[in-house]
Amino acid sequence: CKNAFYCSKECQNTAWKSHKNICRKPNEEPPEAKIHMTRLAQKEAKPKPKSFGYSPPVTVTKEEEPETAEQFRQELLREAKVTNAKMMAAMQESGGNSQVFLPQVASLKEAYYSFIMERMCAKDPEREDVHDMAVQYGEGLMREVIFALLQRGLPNSASVDQLDLANNHFRTGIIQQMSPAEFALSDGDLEGFEPAVSRVSQKGFVTVEGLLDAEMAAVIHKECEENFWHHRAVGAMSLAKGEKDGFYECWLPYPPRKGTSPELEHALRILFGLPHEFGRHGYPTKLKTSTMAHLACFPPGSREAKHLDSAGDTTNPRELTYSLFLAHDWKEEDSGQHRIFLDGKEESKPHQDVCPEVGRCL
Repeated sequence: CKNAFYCSKECQNTAWKSHKNICRKPNEEPPEAKIHMTRLAQKEAKPKPKSFGYSPPVTVTKEEEPETAEQFRQELLREAKVTNAKMMAAMQESGGNSQVFLPQVASLKEAYYSFIMERMCAKDPEREDVHDMAVQYGEGLMREVIFALLQRGLPNSASVDQLDLANNHFRTGIIQQMSPAEFALSDGDLEGFEPAVSRVSQKGFVTVEGLLDAEMAAVIHKECEENFWHHRAVGAMSLAKGEKDGFYECWLPYPPRKGTSPELEHALRILFGLPHEFGRHGYPTKLKTSTMAHLACFPPGSREAKHLDSAGDTTNPRELTYSLFLAHDWKEEDSGQHRIFLDGKEESKPHQDVCPEVGRCL
């Protein structure tokens, strides 16, 4: 090609490997491939000039993946855990004084449901039943949180607070059960109970008179009115699930909270001691005792629908129910009798009506 010169034959042989790509006869145009390789080699050989100009940043956007159902659930479950912790702190800092912690718990509960509703609306703006779904979903998540904490093991006071939240604020139906021996009455607390046990075994029910006198019942009635009924707007009592029933309810822990009157504490002690008395006097079924009592308030015109007590579990129904009547000023014209259908059918005859006379235990 007469375009390259070498100092010796050895240097020419050494350079041939790269020179052969561009070597051609004089006045011959190189093939396109050779031209391209030549330019590329020349470009790589030149040093890159420094640039002091501004180069705008390159933004790379990545399309977000849609949120999965499990991610959505985990986010709400974390919110349930945070809310539970805040509620527990409010209850414990109040020293168990329900009049102090109830407004705080009610506010936290409202914020919890609002958060769930906002997330549900963001996920599905067309949903119409968002409030009911948020409450139902929120109750289920809180039940999961409380149940896990109780299973892990808590001090007694913390267990009482968790059960309070479970049953009085989130309707989760979590009831702890213990051996009746834990609530055994002292000698002399309840005399002559053996015939009552025998009658329940044979007939299915019995009424026991005089567990409370009228004076004691009046004190308890006033206490329940002041501490629960008047504070139902902030969660001390809630309307029963059956809207047509119209009565209010709450669950009382035992041992009772700080500030409970001696009269109400005595009534609870007797009620919680009854399962042990049944076992002691030969009741054929082994019993367990729940750690909470159900308090119900029936305003005029309210009613409790026909039902079978089962603690929310039809596969493991409640063996015995004890009802202690506290209406110290009850009169027959007030109505409110308990009607017992002996074979479980409303049309059955005979049935038995039990008047809620003060101090009577059914």
